[in-house]
Amino acid sequence: MERLYTGLTPVPDDFDAFWQARMVEADAVDLDYEIMTAGIPAYGPVEYLDLRFAGMGGSELYAKYVKPHSDGLLPLVLQFHGYPGASRSWFELSSFAGRGCALIALDNPGQGGKSHDAGGYRGTTVSGHLIAGLDGPLEDMYYVRLYQDVRILCRIVRELAGIDLERVYVNGASQGGGMGIACAALNPDLIAKASILYPFLSDFRQVFALGADESAYEGLRYYARWFDADGTRADEWFGKLAYIDTASFAHLVRCPVLFGTGSADAVCPPLTQDAVYNQLSCEKERHVFEGFGHVEIQDFDDMIPAFYGCANGIWEEVSFEAADGVLLRGRFAAPEGPAPRPLVLLFHDHGIQPRGWHHITRYAALGYGVLELENRAEGLALGQGLADARAAYAYAASCADVDPARIIAFGEGFGGSLALGVAAEDPLAKAAALNPLPYPELVEEASSIGCPVLLGTGRMDGIASPQGQDELAGRIASCAHIDYPKFGHERINEFENALLSFIYL
Repeated sequence: MERLYTGLTPVPDDFDAFWQARMVEADAVDLDYEIMTAGIPAYGPVEYLDLRFAGMGGSELYAKYVKPHSDGLLPLVLQFHGYPGASRSWFELSSFAGRGCALIALDNPGQGGKSHDAGGYRGTTVSGHLIAGLDGPLEDMYYVRLYQDVRILCRIVRELAGIDLERVYVNGASQGGGMGIACAALNPDLIAKASILYPFLSDFRQVFALGADESAYEGLRYYARWFDADGTRADEWFGKLAYIDTASFAHLVRCPVLFGTGSADAVCPPLTQDAVYNQLSCEKERHVFEGFGHVEIQDFDDMIPAFYGCANGIWEEVSFEAADGVLLRGRFAAPEGPAPRPLVLLFHDHGIQPRGWHHITRYAALGYGVLELENRAEGLALGQGLADARAAYAYAASCADVDPARIIAFGEGFGGSLALGVAAEDPLAKAAALNPLPYPELVEEASSIGCPVLLGTGRMDGIASPQGQDELAGRIASCAHIDYPKFGHERINEFENALLSFIYL
């Protein structure tokens, strides 16, 4: 039988002992943390909290804590983010709350969020955290300290009120996937399950050999060019990186793992992910998504709640008739509980698949229903799209468990145009749009919009003209228009935070 690929660098002989010593160090740190109400208020059945704690060597760590109200113990998801970003918006992080789970999302120190790094690494820090501290002692490398900080966070979790310590899960993609494997490996008595998508920090020497040492892995190329141009020290520094290699941690994972890979991933090559998966000796399940690169994979996200055993609420495919008799399809989700309830009509952009079940549960977290319309065809014209969107509105307003006076419409790109078009024709409570396509006929009708509108514009948008969006906003009687100077036609974290507070009724 052919040997399964496990990476080009073996696990160091003293790997387990090294990390056991690092965990002892982290356990010796006095817990110093506080939990307080976040900058946004609680909305309906969800509480939003800031968690701040002291990490290794004086680092100041921050995490978002989303906690649905419950009379019983809640499962908890520890979520780790990609490189070199930050935890996602409060609204996005509410998706697990819609499934009845609490969630803590850590900001990695020195990256895009609110955690502060104490620094002090020996050697270069110009090219990212992967090689920060590579020229100093192993225990002073960035990711060594980070995993010690995660250990401290796990100690805090054990003290949190209302959390079921038998149901603590980790979730992460890319850097977050690598962190999720390390967290499960180093805290096996706490982590019950792990969902891991295309893990970063894996099989560094193979990344180097494949020439994939750019983007997230660019630190490898930078270090080789400036500190080991002839490659004579390669065994030394790849040997040190093996102590933070996700593949090295895999053999220590004891919990079940749900593992996802995009077959066309050029950032974290699938072969380097093979090195991780093939060294997992726990219960495991892998899904390879053909043609997907290093992007959001909604089908994988939709697998996670069932994997955790958190699939409460109402989730159903629906169909209804368009004005021309075509049968339209959509997804309806709602929390269990009192009705009639508010409802969000959700419309999507050209070239974008309808949002998955996991994505739309954030609305259920607020106590809302949500109806997501599936576009009948790619490149749909505004007129036909708007006719279908109005059919979705009529269907939603006729549902017995929906309050027709509390229907909100939201969309991005083409979907934003549909949301505003419906608002011009039907009595919505509110409407919101991010980077809507400013069709002339939509601009002309904008003065008919009678409800409050939130509109976000990425000033670098090359698809939906920012100037056209300005004109559109200027014709709406009640419009809060937010500019994002360095964003294009894309999701915007800060807009989602604004959306959360805007749509709440």
